[in-house]
Amino acid sequence: MSTTSSSFRGTGLEETFASNFKKSDFYKIVYKQNINDVIVGIRDGYINLYHNCNSIAKISASSKEFKAEISKYYLDIKGGGTKKIKANELVQNLNLIKTQSNKRNQLEKQAQEQLYIKNNLNKNSNWFCIDVEYTRSGVDWRYDIIAVSKDSEHRVALIELKYGNMAIGGNSGIRTHIKDFYNFFKKDADGGCDFDKLKPEIISIIEKLIALGVDVPDCLHELKETQLYSEPQFYIITLNNNPKSAKASSPEMTMSGYLFSDKRWGCKKISKDVKDKGDYFQIINNDKNFNPIFYFSESTLPNLQIDDILNEKFYKKVVIE
Repeated sequence: MSTTSSSFRGTGLEETFASNFKKSDFYKIVYKQNINDVIVGIRDGYINLYHNCNSIAKISASSKEFKAEISKYYLDIKGGGTKKIKANELVQNLNLIKTQSNKRNQLEKQAQEQLYIKNNLNKNSNWFCIDVEYTRSGVDWRYDIIAVSKDSEHRVALIELKYGNMAIGGNSGIRTHIKDFYNFFKKDADGGCDFDKLKPEIISIIEKLIALGVDVPDCLHELKETQLYSEPQFYIITLNNNPKSAKASSPEMTMSGYLFSDKRWGCKKISKDVKDKGDYFQIINNDKNFNPIFYFSESTLPNLQIDDILNEKFYKKVVIE
């Protein structure tokens, strides 16, 4: 995992931009009237509006006109590329845009959005989600969700989401996510700067969400880097933890086969990757200080019944020992 970053979430999103956004129908209609399925994402010099965690509008702070850039796919225009449209045009096409987004049938992204939004609409949740699809320029990894706890310790949760058996194996599967998590953890533990770089971005994201009119809990207003807990927590959440048939493996069993050689979690088959490249403990160099939490839930789309994203009552919790 590279620590090189030329981007910083929130840069360039100054008071004038925030004011223009809150006056526009991008905010008043596209976001506020669709708060159950639209997310505001803070980026470097622009914001994204997300539906199904797909970027449906990129609004740039450097643009001379207050317009959104949108993939022509979402407007059902052939030929690829993007188009710039005004707020009223986005409003007029919003149902079409959502239909096109739904057509992509990305269940993991739909679940990701529901976890994020349901949690943030629940005032009693212990956490507040601040970002989706977090990555840095020049790297090929991302965190599905970043959340900050509302308690005085203000812990930071880096969350990877899986839905069913989707993408548990392969190049972007669970083994890769564990490697990325561990590399991030190890660099910080060794005096590196991965989490040190993330902390100011977290503060910037929260400040910009507040400025743009997102309902951020009062306890996170005026939050300082020094108030964030000293190290992040790592979570792998698997939803739709259901076998496809009575004799099939559940996602939990499948995940075990890609991580462990001892057939824990009811695993039926050990993967070739474990046999050839080593198990979970070799990936993390048998580091007892690294303790990601695995959550498994049988909850499924279209309506996930989880409104407190890291509340153990919704999951089966597994901590590796």
